[in-house]
Amino acid sequence: MVKIQSDYVDKGVQLIAINANDATKYPDDSFSKMKERAREKNFNFPYLYDEPQEIARAYGAERTPEVFVFSKDAVLRYHGAIDDNYDDPAAIKIQYLRDALDAVLARKPAPIAETRPVGCTIKWK
Repeated sequence: MVKIQSDYVDKGVQLIAINANDATKYPDDSFSKMKERAREKNFNFPYLYDEPQEIARAYGAERTPEVFVFSKDAVLRYHGAIDDNYDDPAAIKIQYLRDALDAVLARKPAPIAETRPVGCTIKWK
């Protein structure tokens, strides 16, 4: 995500990461741990905490990471995984998020509008 934000910032794209995990049951997802992770990974985008889990529920989010791409007019254009290989970046063949961003910037439909998000499930309260 850091590389994607860096590559698209000059095109007016802004990534935002939102953590909705229950930090009471999962202390590694606490706000203080989030700040540490953001520093360690050099996040170049806002990393927010959805403590009441309202945003995650409103969007129907189920996993982390799970991306939602919106056009300037707030229409959902892509929802799903960042790419086709969660485990091995060297084996990525399809970059769903980049393809969706390129399409939205060109005012075209995303080549694939939805994929199955892959990752850890959100830790609900």
